[in-house]
Formats: sequence, C-alpha cells, structure tokens
Amino acid sequence: GGGGGGGGGGYHAGSQKSSGGTSVYVGNLAYETSWQDLKDHMRAAGNIVKADVLQMSDGRSKGCGIVQYEQPQDAARAIRELQNSDLNGRSMFVREDREAGSGGGGGTSFVREDRKAGSGGGGAGSGASGCQLYVGNLSYDTTWGDLKDHFRQIGEVERSEVAEKRGFGTVRFFKAEDAEEAIEQLNGVELQGRNLEVRPDLKAN
Repeated sequence: GGGGGGGGGGYHAGSQKSSGGTSVYVGNLAYETSWQDLKDHMRAAGNIVKADVLQMSDGRSKGCGIVQYEQPQDAARAIRELQNSDLNGRSMFVREDREAGSGGGGGTSFVREDRKAGSGGGGAGSGASGCQLYVGNLSYDTTWGDLKDHFRQIGEVERSEVAEKRGFGTVRFFKAEDAEEAIEQLNGVELQGRNLEVRPDLKAN
C-alpha cells in the first residue's frame, strides 16, 4: 500500500485568543519548500508559534503558507523586512493574513446583491461593482479553496466558485482595487500547471 500522505502541518489552534495581527500570509513559495524551511526563514523576524505550508488534497504544496508569530510587532517586521526575500530560489511576498481566525468562507451559494439593478449606467464603466473576476483555464483538479488561497495573496476574498469540470471559476473580492490588482498580478500566472486567464466578470457587474 502507498505510504499514507503526511498530514499537512495542520492548524493547531492552541490559544483561543484571536490572533490580533500576528499571522502573515506568504506567497510565491517554491513547491519544495516545507513548513520547516518556511519557519527557519521567517524566524528572522521573531518567535514563531507555527508555520504551515498550504497543501492540496494530494499533499502537494500550493506555493503559499501562513506563519503565526507570538507578537504582532514581529508579524509587522516580517512584512517589512522579509518582503521579496529569497527562499529556495523564489522571491516571496509577505502580507498580513487578513483571514486569520475567521471561519473559512467560500462554498457555492450565489448571493447576488442586485441593489444597483436598474440604475442608469452613466459614468465609469466598471464602477464600484468591479469586485468579481472570471478565472479561466483552470485545471480540473482546482477547487474553490485552491482558487481562494491563490487569490488571497492580493487581498481579502469574499468568495470563490469553481464550475466543476468546466475549467473556469469566479473570485469575488471585497474591494474593487484588489480585483484590479489581481488582474495585473495573476493574469497568465501558473496555478497547478495551467496559466490562468484573469479578467473582470462582466456577468456579475
């Protein structure tokens, strides 16, 4: 029998205190980077409670991770000083993990807020509703969780959806500027062996 897949350094949420800004999200990791590598590298900024490399269901790395520090100022130092630092040949980016402690969002319920329905389409085309993106050329293995983790590097994701076995999905940010940034940063970037097509989701706006 094949060896049991190593448990992906799970979340051992020991303290019940909400981690007030002690966690950082680390992206653009080399796929061979382990949580030990990540912890050793990020220790330069302060004492670490735990380090996790996010994994897909088959145990492969998603190329991103979460590091929780003991002190909020250490997390802030990591964002300042370890931004673009090199680990295993990849230049990482580090930002505050805005989802620390919040329950996993996502799921499939489409909640359409049609508050703006019927308002005249005057002025700027995209307006405030440009928070949702269409993501094409997805691998059939990509789940909504994978998609959310990948786009979280840009900003806080309200929800993500994947059309099963259709090779596309949608990602909705809370802020339109994060959606614009995601198009700039992630269009053409590889996820699970496929170069993503990222553009505004015209149906949503």
